Amino acid sequence: MLNKWILLALFVIANKLPVSSQAIQVINPLSKVEIALLDFITKDSSHDLALNFLNEEFRLGITKKLSNGTSFIKRKGKVFVQILGSGRLYEITKKSQGNYQFTRIDSTIHFGSNFSTLNWMYKDTLFQFGGTGFWKVRDYMSYFSNNTHEWEIYNTVNTASISLSDKNSILYFMDEKLGKLYLSNSIKQQDFPKTLTISDIDSSIVYDFAKRKWENLGALNPTLKELIKKQESQLNPFGSYLIFHSDLELYWLNFSNNSYGAFTTSKQAEFREKYLKLYNNNRDYSIQFVLGSNYYLIKVTKEGVLNFESISLSFNDIKEATGDVIYSNDRFVQIMKVLEPGEPIIGNAVIVLFIIFTYNFIQHKRKKKTIPDEFLTILYKNFYSGITIVEKELIQTIFQCQMSNEQISIKTINKIIGVQQKDILTQNKSRSDHFLRINQKFKLATRSKELLIIKQREETDKRQFNYNINPQFLKQIEGLVLNNQ
Repeated sequence: MLNKWILLALFVIANKLPVSSQAIQVINPLSKVEIALLDFITKDSSHDLALNFLNEEFRLGITKKLSNGTSFIKRKGKVFVQILGSGRLYEITKKSQGNYQFTRIDSTIHFGSNFSTLNWMYKDTLFQFGGTGFWKVRDYMSYFSNNTHEWEIYNTVNTASISLSDKNSILYFMDEKLGKLYLSNSIKQQDFPKTLTISDIDSSIVYDFAKRKWENLGALNPTLKELIKKQESQLNPFGSYLIFHSDLELYWLNFSNNSYGAFTTSKQAEFREKYLKLYNNNRDYSIQFVLGSNYYLIKVTKEGVLNFESISLSFNDIKEATGDVIYSNDRFVQIMKVLEPGEPIIGNAVIVLFIIFTYNFIQHKRKKKTIPDEFLTILYKNFYSGITIVEKELIQTIFQCQMSNEQISIKTINKIIGVQQKDILTQNKSRSDHFLRINQKFKLATRSKELLIIKQREETDKRQFNYNINPQFLKQIEGLVLNNQ
């Protein structure tokens, strides 16, 4: 009975305690490596910075049970840490050198829904997108509200999916001037919930905050894709550019202009020299980032000793004219991307029809080319000798009018075929029948798919038709007419 009263008392006390996240202040046991990095970064109070830590060395006092990494954001002198795998958001306050206070500013209680998510700032608001949780890849966007201290859903017109990983490097850049978030590729979850298999969608995408809509820009450049796989550094915004290095090469990338390339030769040489000098193949923790106009190479030992080299960046070291494209927006490529050959039924059907059409087109061209000119001459003579006297007179008269830049009159045609005294309906039918027979005999004898006699409406009187010999056969008809007069 006493135990029950004790439990009841504890329950009442717990309910009386303030639950506001604003009141939670903790001094986290930071490692020497983390303290050294924070000391270095907080010396700069004017430039923004965003880093993602998926490694053990930088958990900032957060246990592995709560998180698979941290997202470190420095904005207008304030430093925030978002715990990947939970909704927890901390503000870090520097009390003195090596002494930092963590203040939790969110009031969320859930965790496990946003592992490997992407965090970024836009208009002083912290946004979050993608990641994994509850056996599914997240395809929605959220933002941290300073009013509710919760992560609120940011409604968008359509969706996309993405997840950060050491094995699958992703380029991303928030262009605040344009209000657009660029990503190098997204991912697709196949057969969910039957399996948990995911695959890359080989494309470059963009989210437009004005339209609240994701758009596909095009297929990712295969060469750039290989560079991203070998990417070693953090992603570093520098003006409208993104800076990263791969295989000891320093690269710039501009999504808005669809271009990327390497820095100038002199800047590359400076980067390699300082990189090799600082790291020298040792196992100390290394990280690179941009603050202002300086690219910093950082090395921190387990004892918390920090060494660095810096490289001054300039827009003059970027030559966009010599760069290559980030993505291809070729129409055919885009269509094939939508169809996804080999997977959906419609994609396979279209591909089969395309192959059949291409085969028939080539065969038709090949047949036309394989018929010798001598044989074609024989075919035309056979045609001309196989038509009636009236049909020959019609062809000869039309040919002569055409050579004189004149049109054969309906009255003349009716006289040749002998229906000038008949009623209009009989005349129309008789003319149509004669030209139909001529064209049928021509196609049968010459193996042509084109008509010999073509008709077109008179421009001044749409009720009347003009009859002419197909221009591509004028030369052959000329020979037949002249040789048989």
